[in-house]
Amino acid sequence: MRLCLLLALGWSSCMVPATAQTNPSPNGALPAKVSGGFSAYAGFYAGSGMVARNQPTPFGLSGSITVALPGGISLPFSAVLGNQGNSFRQPFNQFGVSPTYKWATIHAGYRNVTFSPFTLAGHTFLGGGAELNPGKLRLGAVYGRFNKAISTNLAQPDIIPAYQRTGYALKVGYGKPGNYVDLLLLRAHDDSTSITSLPQSATQSVAPAENLVVGATSRLLIRKHITVELDAAVSAYTRDVRSTVVAAEGSNAVTRFFGRMFTARISTQLTQATQAAIGYRTKNAGIKLQYKRIDPNFQTMGSYYFQSDIESYAIAPNLTLLEGKLRLSGSYGIQIDNLAKNKNARTGRTIGSLVVSYNPATAFGIDLQLSNYGISQQAGLRPIIDTIRLAQNNFSATINTRYTIQNEQVVQLVTLIATRQQLTDLNERTAAFTNNTNTNLNLGYFYQSIRSGLGISLLLSYTESNLSMGMQTTFYGPTLGLTKNFLTNKLTTALNASYLINKQTDGGGAMLNGKILNASGNVAYQLAKRQNLSLQLAYLNTDTGLLEQRYNEIRGTLGYGISF
Repeated sequence: MRLCLLLALGWSSCMVPATAQTNPSPNGALPAKVSGGFSAYAGFYAGSGMVARNQPTPFGLSGSITVALPGGISLPFSAVLGNQGNSFRQPFNQFGVSPTYKWATIHAGYRNVTFSPFTLAGHTFLGGGAELNPGKLRLGAVYGRFNKAISTNLAQPDIIPAYQRTGYALKVGYGKPGNYVDLLLLRAHDDSTSITSLPQSATQSVAPAENLVVGATSRLLIRKHITVELDAAVSAYTRDVRSTVVAAEGSNAVTRFFGRMFTARISTQLTQATQAAIGYRTKNAGIKLQYKRIDPNFQTMGSYYFQSDIESYAIAPNLTLLEGKLRLSGSYGIQIDNLAKNKNARTGRTIGSLVVSYNPATAFGIDLQLSNYGISQQAGLRPIIDTIRLAQNNFSATINTRYTIQNEQVVQLVTLIATRQQLTDLNERTAAFTNNTNTNLNLGYFYQSIRSGLGISLLLSYTESNLSMGMQTTFYGPTLGLTKNFLTNKLTTALNASYLINKQTDGGGAMLNGKILNASGNVAYQLAKRQNLSLQLAYLNTDTGLLEQRYNEIRGTLGYGISF
């Protein structure tokens, strides 16, 4: 049996899957296991030219214990004590389990489950449910509280009120993972009596709502080469259940069936969302066509948020040549908004990318990545004023080369990475304020001796940013790192140092010269199998060229740790 435990603090949550132990102990029971560790540290800190960012003599204790119960349930505890602050954490604010046995999974407590992107899509709820997959049959159902009622009070006037929301979701499908068709339904509503008081300022923005979503999701594999993907949903969303009821026109089996679950009102909006893709794949080539359309204001109470009012088309081919040594992939897409044609302007976006990877030999390789993102506006309800018309192009290119020398004793690696980013404003009236470019170069050398444990790294970096109005910022300098193990790897040492020169030029020709020196050293010694002793020293010197922005920092820490 596998169990998943949800542990969280406050309003956050965390899903932790675990596999239960299946071999019983001699007495037939699965024993609990306790693991964890404790650490202690003390150090010093000194700084000048700035507000101190630490205590002069920091010290503290920290510990963590994890109790693993039978069935794979894990309960973590942690505590920190010291002159920098104290804390204690435990996992019982939100608790949930999802035990699985063969083809059945049961959900209980705080859970988040996904049936499809446009119906139930990861919204946390407090309740229960089940997912059953006997053979190729796919069944699912959940029910619970999706939102907790929140009332305002005089002591906390800034709290945003919310009605209690409950709902359920159903799934019926056929197939197996990667090749299936599912039909989905979600219904949720707010309890209009769950809030005792509502401030006058929130009566218009906060109202009890209701939602019914019907959808389908499918992944199909046709003749081993063709894949079809479909996610679609229709959502009926009532923003205020207190609004006037609207009589439905006509009567058929469909309207009678859904009419029992949902009441149409003046504030009800009917929207749809669809995303589909079809792909073709062979051994050395493939292509994928994608389409997405999400109506304006499309909403589902089974998801927290996703972008609406968009329609997009995309194509993504890929190709492998020279017996796998050359790989090419790319994509090109178009996206527009203002689908209802009720905005002042329509925004269009074009997105293109290309990735080329060439590895002719084991020792040498080169990667090229190109991307281009364009955005422009067209007139909607009103003509666009040239002085504020949005028309920009964002281009990015990265080249990554590497050369490796390796034998049984030494591994050496040389890398050269170059990146160029450029934002071009196509509106000449605003270009002087928005155009900018960024160039980054990194040359690296890495050495590792397998026998002696000596490691060396040297990095030379250069970054130049040209901003609007003639402003320019440049950083360049080296970074050196050394690592060495002693005493059969019981003693590990590391030294790191970097020196960066900073130059800033404004549009008037004034220049500021600065520097940043950063150095650190670490020593760790393994006292026993589960005990270690560590010493860390660090120094930072920063000078931006301005008198009020010059400071120094030095810190050191001695620590001891034990695990069990």
